Amino acid sequence: MTTVAASTAPALGVCDACPVTTFRIRFEGPAALAVQVATALADADGVELTSSQQPSIVGENAVALDMSVDGTPADVEAAVSSISDGLPAGASIELVDD
Repeated sequence: MTTVAASTAPALGVCDACPVTTFRIRFEGPAALAVQVATALADADGVELTSSQQPSIVGENAVALDMSVDGTPADVEAAVSSISDGLPAGASIELVDD
């Protein structure tokens, strides 16, 4: 008789009971950073990038990029804060209130 052991422990970082919310996020800054910011947001722990609009020109050397993400409030806020810390002067990323 062969016995197969199955693991029922949840994967680390997974929380089936945690509330997941959709958030709107707006980046404004150099066009060259728009893709990097979207990628960093998509790669952030606990955050799923669900949609992104085409960047729109908001200044001579600046674009705005609106994105939607799913995640817990804590994970999304941590991702936005982390990305914001690395942005150059004049660039911004923020949660947008509906």
